[in-house]
Amino acid sequence: MLPERPPILLLGTSERVGSNWTLDVLRHATIQHNEPFRQQLGAEHPYAPLTSSSTPGEAAPLAPIAAHWVDAFVLGKYLGGTHVIKETNLYFAAERFLDLFPESPVLVLSRSPLGVASSFAQGDLWRRWEYDSVYRRVVAMTHETGLDRWANLVPDDSPVASVALTRLVTLNTALLAEALSGRDHAHISYESAVLDRETAMRPITRLVPEAVRTMTARSGTGQPEVDSTFATNRAKHELAVCLSPGQDELVNAETERGTALLREVLAPQTVELAVRWLAGADRYRRVDSSTGGSRSPRTAVPPLTPPPTPAYVEAPPKGVRWRNTLVSNSEVCALLNGLAGAGMDNTIHGVNLLAIDMPYERGGRLHLAEGGWRVSPGFEHYPAYWVTWIGAAAYALSAGARLPSRAEMDALSEGAKASNVDYAVGDAAPVAEPGSGPTTVHHRVGNLQVWCADGPGGDPLWAPVTRYLHGAAWNTPGTREEVRRLRSRHLLGASRGVGVRLVRDRASGADRPLEDIADRLRTWVTGLGGHDRLADPDRKLISVLSQTDR
Repeated sequence: MLPERPPILLLGTSERVGSNWTLDVLRHATIQHNEPFRQQLGAEHPYAPLTSSSTPGEAAPLAPIAAHWVDAFVLGKYLGGTHVIKETNLYFAAERFLDLFPESPVLVLSRSPLGVASSFAQGDLWRRWEYDSVYRRVVAMTHETGLDRWANLVPDDSPVASVALTRLVTLNTALLAEALSGRDHAHISYESAVLDRETAMRPITRLVPEAVRTMTARSGTGQPEVDSTFATNRAKHELAVCLSPGQDELVNAETERGTALLREVLAPQTVELAVRWLAGADRYRRVDSSTGGSRSPRTAVPPLTPPPTPAYVEAPPKGVRWRNTLVSNSEVCALLNGLAGAGMDNTIHGVNLLAIDMPYERGGRLHLAEGGWRVSPGFEHYPAYWVTWIGAAAYALSAGARLPSRAEMDALSEGAKASNVDYAVGDAAPVAEPGSGPTTVHHRVGNLQVWCADGPGGDPLWAPVTRYLHGAAWNTPGTREEVRRLRSRHLLGASRGVGVRLVRDRASGADRPLEDIADRLRTWVTGLGGHDRLADPDRKLISVLSQTDR
């Protein structure tokens, strides 16, 4: 039987609706999952928002690994505390996603298409996030059986970016409104949250009273050094739209056109809901785009010197030797290519087993291209993130090391000064920490959180096995409270703020051949299915990745 408290669903009608700073308000009191369905599932998975399998109708049975990911993700959200799942741009997968959590409270975050378009223009996000391909994919989906009633919202023409973006916002808003028809939910508009934050955020504090503590935005010392796209440490007190001449009129006209079309395809009360979520354009002050400034990020500068040679050094607690640097992109890239060469692909039925192939502008530094995996140029010596626990454990096994326990991480981080936390840089920094030499442990606190070897004990057998995360990252606070805060993820989870740290001790064996690791992973994947208890295959996988011999 599941516990009584289901996860909170934080659903956006678009990107750039204030979801990241809403998560920050909840950070200290919840365990958070940032767009796992949209970002972590491969295109073959039926629950991925832009896959054809998201269309209505009777769904085909899931492959064992695809079903295991869904089961582990869903059931894991009822353990260890209050979970928050943020998703934006679910499109036609919204109803299916909501069906997974029928008892969950829902908070809808919205922003006027005019505000979204302005934010995209200032950050050059349409180009950087390759939204033209998103628009083309959505257009194609509306020509599939069962989805053709939405085709007029996203015509197959060549609109300017601001118009195409407005169409996508309108469509996603309508789909979300229809999926939530008849279900209780609360609504927070970006416009209200900026102009009267305390009042607008009351739905959050009713769900999580502890959020009152962080209701005031943190005061930043300036823009991050590299990328301010995701920074939430600067308070905003006014609404200004900065678009080139005539673009605001185009956005507003397209919003009106879309609203009129919604009345033809939605029930009246659903239309009313969608119109409310699309409102707010009248609350913006127009500014001259030539003087409004741009928030396009500066390019990260690769390190001028290579990092220290990986070595294992003494550090607390006694008896444990720590690798001096976090595992780098180049090292994980070699693992992925080596396992692929041994016949073990990273992605199986839309499930990313080891790492997430994320576009560069989304924070991805590892990319699968023709000829194998590669690293974004200049980021070879940056720490790897978007790595699952399975990927982290597999790398440790290949290196004759292991992942640290949470208690060991507590000892290592005790008294350490945090570096690169709270959006100071806007991304992970190189593995070499300035001022630290080859005989010290770099980034004992900060840069990235790390996967641990252990996890919560005593979980029921119906639940997935989870592993602890520890530390602080470039996008989290660096306080001791945050560093030690209990949180865990299922083995197939991943994020942009979690990396890999290694230790060695008497229990560590010699490094294992990649062919052997590939065989262990392949055996586990093919053995999935038919388990009455979700924990059984997870425990088996932990066992085979935590020992040097079978």
